[in-house]
Amino acid sequence: MSTSNPEGPLTRVAAIDAGSNAIRFVVADFDGPLSHEVIHKRREPIRLGHRVFTHGRLDDGAMDQAVRAFRSFRGEMDALGVERVRAVATSATREAKNRGPFLERLRGEAGIDLEPISGAEEARLIHLAVRSRVDLSLGRWILVDLGGGSVEVSLVNDAGILWSESYRVGTVRSLETLAAARGCQDSLRAWVGRQLSALTIPPPDSYPGPTAFAATGGNIEAIARLALSYMDPLKLAILPTHRLDAVIHLLNAMSIPERIDELRLRPDRADVILPAALVYRHFAQLAHAEHIVVPSVGVKEGVLLDVAGGEAAATPSAPGAGSPESRRISRPG
Repeated sequence: MSTSNPEGPLTRVAAIDAGSNAIRFVVADFDGPLSHEVIHKRREPIRLGHRVFTHGRLDDGAMDQAVRAFRSFRGEMDALGVERVRAVATSATREAKNRGPFLERLRGEAGIDLEPISGAEEARLIHLAVRSRVDLSLGRWILVDLGGGSVEVSLVNDAGILWSESYRVGTVRSLETLAAARGCQDSLRAWVGRQLSALTIPPPDSYPGPTAFAATGGNIEAIARLALSYMDPLKLAILPTHRLDAVIHLLNAMSIPERIDELRLRPDRADVILPAALVYRHFAQLAHAEHIVVPSVGVKEGVLLDVAGGEAAATPSAPGAGSPESRRISRPG
């Protein structure tokens, strides 16, 4: 990503991605549709997906934490003079039966409209973000973005999305549905393996096969750091699939406390990283990929680019969602 020209006119925009496992907030200065500099970012380990995938409702404690975080984001945006913002929510919020009161609290207490988006819109935002980091003009790419509640899979090229599917398979969903299946003797690996059988990419008779594979999400970045020892977030990482296999073997042999103590993983990463690794390995096999490109972008970067470029959402939001347009903010004072 380019750095802004300090002499040119700047537009300060913000993006909020309220995912199922964490909420991410980023502010950037743009001096063009693609040229920008991130000036502030935060990740709040608030698991909105807790209980949603087993009980259908957002947890009261998670909602309270999210409201506090959004009030803090609001204060930071005001202090930084953010001009435009878009806040999106993914599978946990869009599936929750009680999302209406939650969205009203955020609007009333934080002054932020949180917009539940469809899986198709997630895929569009991921394509925007990856296209800003990766040259997609040389073939057809499989993009896999894995979150806590769903995985978005797309076949893309530089011109756009050729095929896309959203599957209700995510890391938090897998952990909590397995825990809810009391008496089940499956290991986590076996449980996830059963879920993966339904996850596909386009058959060769529908589209020519993919020529490359890129993966996004916090888990693949953590996996790449473990596999490669070092990863520069400003550069593409190339993760050989045999090293992904080695990470899976390592994680499978360790308890969650061991992953935290020995691998220095955050608690909310240590419990979801193994199912994530299994999902990425599944798609690498389907794509016959010998390596995975890790561009270190995600939904929040797609939202930033969408807001800065003034693009309207190409697909409708989930039922009951707000407008896909970014919200304009007046500068304080």
